Amino acid sequence: MSTRVRSVTLVLAFVGFVVVATAGMAAPAVAGDNIAIFTLNPSEADAETGETIEIDLVVSTHGDLVGDGIDELSATLSYDADVFSVAEVTHDEMLAAGNPDAEVVGSADVDDDDGQVTISQERDPPGDGATTAAPAATIAFEVAPDAPTANETIEITDASAFLVSDYPQGTLERDATISIEAVENPDNSSAIADAVPGFGSSAAVVAGLAAVALYVVRREK
Repeated sequence: MSTRVRSVTLVLAFVGFVVVATAGMAAPAVAGDNIAIFTLNPSEADAETGETIEIDLVVSTHGDLVGDGIDELSATLSYDADVFSVAEVTHDEMLAAGNPDAEVVGSADVDDDDGQVTISQERDPPGDGATTAAPAATIAFEVAPDAPTANETIEITDASAFLVSDYPQGTLERDATISIEAVENPDNSSAIADAVPGFGSSAAVVAGLAAVALYVVRREK
């Protein structure tokens, strides 16, 4: 074997060794730094206009390589402000998992004009953090009475989770689709009267005048 061929072989062998060694070192780090998954449940639902529906914000995390969980999270949900409005936000116990003495300190910033609600939570005391999969919050949405029939998406546009070590976890977000069905008013005359102010009373006056005119015509005959 020539010196040149031997050199090339040694270089390739060294490169292969480095690749294998690097992969072996990187694999545990990736496994340890797993992500926090933010999911809306149900992911698909049906709703009628004027109805209130509840959506759970479910968070799933296994913590880091040494078993530390998260002690802080936040998520922003975006929705069509012409279709939905937030009626209530209830903070659940996901972030307190693993410690019966831990509490969830939460807040919710609702902006129905822009169609957003931001949920923020902290675990008190942090302890070892939470490692579980459970609802972190429940959001009640009201469907507008005049919403059209359509498929509407409620999105998680921003999410974050922090370990007790203050390091952030990566996140994965999964949205929800709500099928809206417009409900027609069975009493069309009432719907028209409600839609046009004064229409109901004006119609009654016109009907009364017509009856009087008919009575006068018959008397003259």
